[in-house]
Order: sequence, then C-alpha cells, then structure tokens
Amino acid sequence: MSWCPSRLLMAALAVLTVCACLATLLSELPTPLAWIAIPGLLIAGARMILSESRRPRRALVIDAGGTVLLDGQRLDAPRLHWRGPIVRLDWREGGRRRSLMWWPDTLPSPRRRELLLASAALATPPRAESMAP
Repeated sequence: MSWCPSRLLMAALAVLTVCACLATLLSELPTPLAWIAIPGLLIAGARMILSESRRPRRALVIDAGGTVLLDGQRLDAPRLHWRGPIVRLDWREGGRRRSLMWWPDTLPSPRRRELLLASAALATPPRAESMAP
C-alpha cells in the first residue's frame, strides 16, 4: 500500500486561504491593515500547499503478525484511526509523534478494504486482569 499527498487536501488548503483573506477584509480590522495582512496570508497558504505537495510518497506494509513497515523501517507503536473515508496512521519515531493521512482521493475503496483487513492484525486483545472477578 502506498501513501501520496492528497490533491483534495491541497484544494481545501487553497479554499481556506481564500476564506482567511475574505475574513480579514470583512473583520473590524481597519481596511489598510487588512490589505497589508492579505499578502502574508497568501504566502502562508502557498507555503502550506507547497510543503504538502512536496511530501515524498511512502510505502506501507502490514504483515500478518502485526508488524508495520514504512519505507522498509519498522514503526514503533503504530495505530490506525478511521473517521469515515479518512484514515490516519500514528506512530513514534525517535520520541516524536508522526502521522500520515489517507484522504478519499488517495485511498480508493479496494485499498481501503485491504487496509481495514490488514489493520485487524494491529488490534491488541484486552488484558485479562482488566475484567472484574
């Protein structure tokens, strides 16, 4: 399974950038200050879109034993979170939290089902001592 930057996310970032510019103009900020702030908002939005578009493709492998490999390296404490058609993978790398998100445009239905089946190997059974006697 592979991960790649989402065009849907980049389009959403562009729309949010335009909305931020409009909100600045419609706010109670004096008009000259609002027009001064807009180039900064446009630059910040463009930087977010460019940084997202330049993220490298990643290869994900989940074996039957629950080992998760990302670009050939084993992940520490991987967890998959499902929110409708959006899937997020969280893990730790060098003490820092990392994550990848699959949006509907980057994870078609057959791949989503494949990831759902593979994620069953990640589920940990509840511990016996957590149950009441």
